[in-house]
Amino acid sequence: MVSYLRQVAICESVQETIKRALTKGDNLSIRLKVYNIPTTESILRAVSLSSSVDTDERLKDFISEHILGSLRLTADQRDHLNLNG
Repeated sequence: MVSYLRQVAICESVQETIKRALTKGDNLSIRLKVYNIPTTESILRAVSLSSSVDTDERLKDFISEHILGSLRLTADQRDHLNLNG
């Protein structure tokens, strides 16, 4: 199990990466999605409900998918932002 402090650090790092990707482009509708990124507390609540998050890598994947799911990005928008992989 990943410690809570490590979870917070990873979560903030993933959030920042996604924020940078969203604000980099010139599409205003995508740039405005930055305001819909869930809070760290909200994300970590979701993490606590998942028993499969037991490594840093799985935690990063889970957080990324949680945020992207919350943003409701289309597949084209994800591809454009290079956030799929």
